[in-house]
Order: sequence, then C-alpha cells, then structure tokens
Amino acid sequence: MIRMGLSREEQESIFLFNEADNKAAIYTHNKALQNKLRLYAQERPAECQFVKDCGEGGLEFVCPKTWLRIRPPRVASEAQKAAARAALAKAHSINSEP
Repeated sequence: MIRMGLSREEQESIFLFNEADNKAAIYTHNKALQNKLRLYAQERPAECQFVKDCGEGGLEFVCPKTWLRIRPPRVASEAQKAAARAALAKAHSINSEP
C-alpha cells in the first residue's frame, strides 16, 4: 500500500517533559510552530536546538520547559468591550478628519 501522507488527525504536536529535567522535547507538524522553533534554534542555539526531521513533515526540537505556556484568551467584560469600541471609533474619527 502506498501512503499519500498523514491525515490532519495524524499531524500531531507533542510536548514531552518530566519533572527532573529543565528541557522539553517538542515534536510537531504545525508549520507556524516549526518556523518559530527554527528561528529560536538559529537565534538562541544554547537554549533551543533542532533535533531531527522525523519524516512526513514532523520535526523535533528541544527547548527549556520554562518557555512552554498555556494562556487562555482574555475575558473582557461588556463595559471593557464598550470602552474599547468607543476608543476605536474615536481614533478612527480623528484619523479620518481632513
């Protein structure tokens, strides 16, 4: 059987670390993440390293686990949203004056 590449479900990103080490292994098919990690590996080789091309689009990197974050979207109140809309409308009206 000839395989035509991985399905979207098979194109995983895996972050692997343990409590003893200060490094995390990152295996990913995500192009945006790959590009960021490649850039970090070039700019900061002492901290972030490209490990290998795993084939079929997956790459593996190692970086400090302190770089890993989970940030949920900020929740704005209705008052904050209204204030932001007003500020945007004011800025737009100032910029569009002749």
